[in-house]
Amino acid sequence: MIFEIGLAIQGIKAANEAIGAIKEMCGNIQSVGQMGGHLTKLADAKEELQKKAEEGSMEHFFELEKIRQQEAEIKQLFIYNGRAGLWEDYQRFMQTRKELKEKERKRIEQAKARKKRLIKEWSIGIAVTLAALSAIGICAYVLYWIITNKGK
Repeated sequence: MIFEIGLAIQGIKAANEAIGAIKEMCGNIQSVGQMGGHLTKLADAKEELQKKAEEGSMEHFFELEKIRQQEAEIKQLFIYNGRAGLWEDYQRFMQTRKELKEKERKRIEQAKARKKRLIKEWSIGIAVTLAALSAIGICAYVLYWIITNKGK
């Protein structure tokens, strides 16, 4: 519980720092790429707060609302103080980032599924091999026993 609160505070701090840096830089940039690090920190912090808010944390919900209000201010800064098309570039950046994260998540998920399937296939192969060798061994032993006991 205390650890989770600490993580929440770190997420909130990161979001506030990123918002402050974005507001400061907004009037002096030519492309969204120049603010990439701050925008990424803001997006990550917002995503983390979103997850916690969806889990039912009231504190995270209200912090997320504060961030949304500050994002509205950032939008105004982008539109009025930034270059033409800066807000649209930011929206494209966020969409691309979201798609990349989703592709990475899917890739990791597929790798885990592939590994699980490989383990299953190997386990079945080993079990079948052991069963076949055991059957051959039992047949050989029965044959040996019959041959050795036939004359007695």
